[in-house]
Amino acid sequence: MIYYAHKSDDGRRQKMKEHATAVAELTGKFAGPFGLSEYGRIIGLHHDDGKYTQAFQERLDGGKIKYEHSSASAYLLAKKGIILRDPVYMMLAHIVAGHHSGLPDTGSMNSSENDSTFFAKYIRREKMPYDFGDYESELGVIPEHSPLPQKFANNYSLQFLGRMLFSALVDADFLDTEKFMSNGAVKRNSGDDIRTLKQKFNAYMKKEFSCVSGPLDQKRAEILSACRSAAQGERGIYRLTVPTGGGKTLSSLAFALEHATKYNLRRIIYVIPYINIISQTVDKFSEILGADNVLAHYSTAEYPLPEGEERSPAELAAENWDRPVVVTTNVQFFESLHSCRTSRCRKLHNIVNSVLIFDEAQMLPVGYLHSCMRAIEELAKNYGCTAVLCTATQPSLDGLLSSGVREICPDVPGLYDFFRRVTYKVIGEHSDKDIAQMINSCKSALCVVNSRRGARSIYGLIKGEGTYHLSTYMTPSSIAKKLEEIRDRLKENLPCIVVSTSLVEAGVDLDFPYVFREEAGLDSIIQAGGRCNREGKRDVADSVVTVFRRNEKNPRFDAVRAITSRICEDFDDIASPEAIRKYFKELYYINPSDTTDKLDSKAIIPMLEKGSFMYRSVDEKYKLIDKEQRQVLIPNENNAKLCDMIRKNIRNLYIMRQAMRDCVSLYEDEFREIAKTGVLTDCGDIAILEDPECYDENIGLIVKDTGDALFA
Repeated sequence: MIYYAHKSDDGRRQKMKEHATAVAELTGKFAGPFGLSEYGRIIGLHHDDGKYTQAFQERLDGGKIKYEHSSASAYLLAKKGIILRDPVYMMLAHIVAGHHSGLPDTGSMNSSENDSTFFAKYIRREKMPYDFGDYESELGVIPEHSPLPQKFANNYSLQFLGRMLFSALVDADFLDTEKFMSNGAVKRNSGDDIRTLKQKFNAYMKKEFSCVSGPLDQKRAEILSACRSAAQGERGIYRLTVPTGGGKTLSSLAFALEHATKYNLRRIIYVIPYINIISQTVDKFSEILGADNVLAHYSTAEYPLPEGEERSPAELAAENWDRPVVVTTNVQFFESLHSCRTSRCRKLHNIVNSVLIFDEAQMLPVGYLHSCMRAIEELAKNYGCTAVLCTATQPSLDGLLSSGVREICPDVPGLYDFFRRVTYKVIGEHSDKDIAQMINSCKSALCVVNSRRGARSIYGLIKGEGTYHLSTYMTPSSIAKKLEEIRDRLKENLPCIVVSTSLVEAGVDLDFPYVFREEAGLDSIIQAGGRCNREGKRDVADSVVTVFRRNEKNPRFDAVRAITSRICEDFDDIASPEAIRKYFKELYYINPSDTTDKLDSKAIIPMLEKGSFMYRSVDEKYKLIDKEQRQVLIPNENNAKLCDMIRKNIRNLYIMRQAMRDCVSLYEDEFREIAKTGVLTDCGDIAILEDPECYDENIGLIVKDTGDALFA
């Protein structure tokens, strides 16, 4: 009997041996960079042994009887693991078991056969007949494996390795299946090699910065030189602590290109905290390196579809990060590293042998800091990566990393003194009316507050021309449009008052003569200060960042505000390196008597250090944005066709990415508040706002019966 793996829409069939052999070759290739190509070939060759059955072959011909083919070789691998007490076979068994449905938790032999654990699948298979034995004649029996390298022998590293091998298998399986089903029609573009990108970067820098004039250009050139010099150092973990205005984005790219060239690394991955600051980084890198070499991967990224193509090459590259430069978010990067799902894990093997730049590193979420640092360290130790923690306000990570961290620019105090642009003034508690009066006395100013409620309140008290409000109750496209208007007004020296939530703090290139910042974490205050006198064209004494406390309580910020208040009492200059160091030491301090680890608030690390695999449980708990959010699509003159398709339940990844540009994200209670007014069409994973009066371009979503903005 001839066994087949797939049947295409036009009736072509792919033989099982052909598919298994191709996947084995690819999986081995993908696992090679971390030294386990043999393990990759084993799972690649045997992942579909369960298709060697009459039942599965009948399904290819339209049969309706369900058949769980992934449990067959998972059962064989687990059987060997149980008999030999070998954790490697158990790891490989979990990978094969989940190559369609996702990596499972181990469970136990007492698991119900109907649950989602590995042993539930094992128990189901044990009750089935051994009907797939024909695999042996074509593929051979599952071979003995070589010993597990000692560096992977602890439980954490073994679970991490499982995800990496899972990624290699899933990507290989998808690629070979895609190639067959499309009859080779799908074309992917992996971009240029790193050496070519380095040449492009150097040519750009020579052209744009050939003439260094003045102290500021000279200092930026020194930072660039320090990055290039440090790139000749060993692989590992680095810090780049450069104040706002020091040119750390291009300097960090110089480090990454030099370092990747020296060690023949495969790609550069930029990890950024906020979606709204990614686009300008992507645009700049694309200008320098070429758009085909830079992949933007985040929820609102748009991948234009070339004429005549069914799928964009960029969209295809986003599936497995097959581009030399990737720009993504903290959420995408760290949740993928802790995921059990095929779609998220597929790209993980392409992180191996990369330079990882964590921009605004101080914004890694405190409750997940232990797991983030542990993952970074694992990538550096066992997967050939170099990581750079890049920020103007470097967090204190003593005790979170067992290996040393090298500073790229060691004279942090000297850089701080040189790039001092502003004077901080702490004024205590004031009413919104008082703050509005202070702002109204300025021709141009930025006011940043902690909540959307606060932004709307102060905005409503501001008078005069050129007044703007920014918050995430506005769509990304609305925010982008307002930011362009704001930049134009500032460039033309026209009056410009902006009241915003923290979305403007990091990476948004605005330059105001005055900034007002509601008391929050010290790092947030300093980030807001980076929008004041950004280019250093005004006197430091005249460029004032006013720190105030609103007389409305917000418990969410109580802890960080208490630490900030102590720093303000202890230091005359709250932005000094010493003040920043003390702030983070207090923020990260764990009292020995505490029963919970505030740096691992979901107890992720204990699950990753268990003797059994906890893939699905970790995935369910690992949410950097804790609250689930619902998307509300705001119709406008440009997206009418898109809205109609979604109402008719016509959607794909391309449609949904387009929609995200015009969506507002709401927490569940906020969604219910506006839904009860009857203005939404709920389309499942997205809702459409049907009443145009419920969205104001200036303030975002509003509740129709009161005219008030939604608040949080």
